[in-house]
Amino acid sequence: HFMLFLSFSRRQFDLHSLQCYEGKTSKDVLKRVAANALMSLLAVSRKAQRHALKAHLVDSCVEQMKHIHAQLNLGSLKPGRAALKKKEDGFIKELSIAMQLLRNCLYQNEECKEAALDAHLVPVLHALWPWLLMDDSLMQVALQLLCVYTANFPNGCSSLCWSSYGQHPVQAAHRGAPGSSLMLCILKMASQVPPENTAFQQTVFMILSNLALSHDCKGVIQKSNFLQNFLSLTLPKGGNKHLSNLSVLWLKLLLNMSFEEDGQQVILRLDGCLDLLTEMSRFKHKSSLSIPLLIFHNICFSPANKPKILANEKVISVLAACLESENQNAQRIGAAALWALIHNYQKAKTTLKNPSIKRRVEEAYSLAKKTFSDSEETPLSAYYLKCLENLVQQLNSS
Repeated sequence: HFMLFLSFSRRQFDLHSLQCYEGKTSKDVLKRVAANALMSLLAVSRKAQRHALKAHLVDSCVEQMKHIHAQLNLGSLKPGRAALKKKEDGFIKELSIAMQLLRNCLYQNEECKEAALDAHLVPVLHALWPWLLMDDSLMQVALQLLCVYTANFPNGCSSLCWSSYGQHPVQAAHRGAPGSSLMLCILKMASQVPPENTAFQQTVFMILSNLALSHDCKGVIQKSNFLQNFLSLTLPKGGNKHLSNLSVLWLKLLLNMSFEEDGQQVILRLDGCLDLLTEMSRFKHKSSLSIPLLIFHNICFSPANKPKILANEKVISVLAACLESENQNAQRIGAAALWALIHNYQKAKTTLKNPSIKRRVEEAYSLAKKTFSDSEETPLSAYYLKCLENLVQQLNSS
């Protein structure tokens, strides 16, 4: 009975908070209190998100953002700078609250994201972009909203590639029309964020990593030449053997691009990209030790990519060296990549019969059989053994 009462009370509180937020003017103190309560509820409660969706909170927030945009534009045309500044500050606070409510409402909720897509959230954010650029804290909230909106939501990702009017795809931007999609605005920001602004840098790259899983967005990334910036990264020298945070963000973006063949082709077309990834695989970072290896691994599975990988001795050397690594993840990734490379590809079999590579494979297989007894075998160790077993068979066949 207590749990039933608690559930009922929370539902009543959800509805009351919504009524207080939507039923009050922007200057009402209760509206701010209700907004803060709603933000907390939406962040932790799926039920609160459902109530908010039924109460059309998503539509309401987007409409409010439209209204604020119109008021900001109207105010900028009027004289009296002191009074105008005070008014603008009020609108900016309202806009921040609306975006934070949306962010929490959309968090891991596809229904709410669909509602935001139908309400044309992206064109509204695109229209507001010049105002967001003038306020760092407001821009950070907008970027967080976009990060949540694009996570595991392909339709939402694609919506960033369209013009602000939602009628024409972004191909026009490839002919040089500036700012014709929100995605191009984000790519421009990612190219210009100073290294010391780590908060912006991380959030922008998280958005791009989400977008990189979308076919439409990968095409825009390729045609914008944004990836050329990856080739300009500076690697550590001397005793510092750790990659920078920016390098790790780039690796995560490229990893997401490498999950599908269209993204793999984009990576392979970058002159010098494989060599740079090879260099990066030698550095350490707490969260990125295996990311360059995973990118190579993904690329090895496509028949169209195998000749290019096989022609790069540095990549083959790195994958073969994984078999002698102390890191078990690296061992598995290297073995799986080499097996993928050799599968149904006679030329790879000939190249990998190199005595040095063949010895490493056989030694790794022998050691793995001794290490993983039946009682200790896990799905990962079983997969590793299977990769090595198939490699040994392929390399010993005629």
